[in-house]
Amino acid sequence: MLTISEQLLLLALHDEKGSVVFSASTALPYGLAGAVLLDLYFLGIIAFEGKHVRVVDARATDSDVLDEALELMRQSTKIREPKYWVSRIQSKVKRLQQRLAEDLVEKQILSKEERKLLWVFTRRRYPTDNAEPEYDIRNAIRNVILYGQHPSEKEAALISLMSACELVNEVFSKEERKSAKQRIKTLSQEDEVSKAVSAVVAEITAAIMVAMIAATTASTTSS
Repeated sequence: MLTISEQLLLLALHDEKGSVVFSASTALPYGLAGAVLLDLYFLGIIAFEGKHVRVVDARATDSDVLDEALELMRQSTKIREPKYWVSRIQSKVKRLQQRLAEDLVEKQILSKEERKLLWVFTRRRYPTDNAEPEYDIRNAIRNVILYGQHPSEKEAALISLMSACELVNEVFSKEERKSAKQRIKTLSQEDEVSKAVSAVVAEITAAIMVAMIAATTASTTSS
């Protein structure tokens, strides 16, 4: 079974090119960090208490990425907010996006291509090898948004992260996008299941926006 972070990455990668679609390029690193938090949450390893995150189970997971993020949290001497951990995971879990992609290669969902640039730099791309898992993800999202299917907590969380990472246009056609965005906006207010995670996801998506603004400001200042 794929983690939320793996599912989000699949949605963000161009199937043939194997690179992240342009619309998601800025937000995705923070979206993946937020997805890692949610993966730990759904495993029962961390809990969201008010606006803070607490480690409640230090057991190892089946993912090196999740274990590394958990270790960062265990080492903290303070109880932090989700927005802190989104930024921290994004900056301190090395090669987060690449490692998630490599996990999907091991699962035979993506393939890996490497090309040399100027005979020095290596460019890695991860085109789709098995399209079925991503098709299932997209189909589940479309069933919730377009056809009113009751979402699971994980589906509701993934849909919110998809929206925060500007990936709605990758899942819905031009004719569907307006109604899809409206449905996504009201999902947490209308659906009892999504209410269970809406506060958590709201904190994480807000953290993504804060981190993106900070990164953009820093880039503008440095230039």
